[in-house]
Amino acid sequence: MSLSDFGTFAFYFIVYGVGFVLGSFGGMFSECSGIINIALEGSMVFGAFSGLIFLQVMSGSALAASWLGVQLIFLLACLIAIFFSCLFSFLLSFVAIKLKADQTIVGTALNTVAIATCTIANTFITRKDSAEVTNNVFSSFLSLNSGNAFWDNAFSNLHVGVIIGIIAIIILWLAMDKTRFGLRLRACGENPAAADSVGINVNKMRYIGTMIGAASAGLGGFVIFSCSQIGVWTIDALGYGFLVLAIEILGNWKSTRIIWASLFFGFFFAFAPSFSAALSNNPNIQSTFFTNKAFFYMLPYLLAFFSLIFFSKKSHAPKAEGIPYDKGAR
Repeated sequence: MSLSDFGTFAFYFIVYGVGFVLGSFGGMFSECSGIINIALEGSMVFGAFSGLIFLQVMSGSALAASWLGVQLIFLLACLIAIFFSCLFSFLLSFVAIKLKADQTIVGTALNTVAIATCTIANTFITRKDSAEVTNNVFSSFLSLNSGNAFWDNAFSNLHVGVIIGIIAIIILWLAMDKTRFGLRLRACGENPAAADSVGINVNKMRYIGTMIGAASAGLGGFVIFSCSQIGVWTIDALGYGFLVLAIEILGNWKSTRIIWASLFFGFFFAFAPSFSAALSNNPNIQSTFFTNKAFFYMLPYLLAFFSLIFFSKKSHAPKAEGIPYDKGAR
């Protein structure tokens, strides 16, 4: 592998690592409060779509004429992604808390609703029937030309949203593990009756936990797809929301373990495009199934499958997860 290949690997490792940690934290905050969040896929779709649409709309603005203006646009896009993901979270939390519906079924339905809503919105906004959103409208401002192949490939197309994502990871980790808020949130997912007995508003904490989780997942979805070098994102081809659910389970709903699990899968997702490109550019390597590009892209999902088989028995979900809390039954 050349320096450029290692640079490509570093780029994808940063993007997928940050995106997967944020997405997995989204599930952790929601489920530690007691709400099963199968709708992480929908949160990531809403976050990515709303942010990318904003980038397209702002591509012809005065801010888009300078590097600083482009970074400000990305900052606003992150806030928009978080805002719409929070709105989406209330669909799950309201139905789960107020109507006491089955959270798994509601979350599965909301994933479909999210994709359908974004597809329809895309048709009205872009005036196109295709479900595609351009995500490299500012690539010329984000490209580095330092002459160093590793540096240019590793840090081109990264923007301020990645920095915001890293800061968000630190804040969320501290909030869950080092604050009274995190302790109360976990209490609502483990023993809501005991939490209620000491004055904690269980349903309020569950609304907040689900909202924080959706915001984190939405930001993660935007980071992954706004940094993508593909150029076009198809709305119905995300799929990472289900993978971060597996990462969350593998991390046993513990923030530090989730970070390591996310980086583990981020490594193999980064390995796929960089290593497969290196093999394809080497004429001395004979093409086989194990040097095929599709094999390397399939590898992370195989690892997720086998990881859950071998380690899921040791995972312990919050005891009250998925159980609506009835204060009158305490």
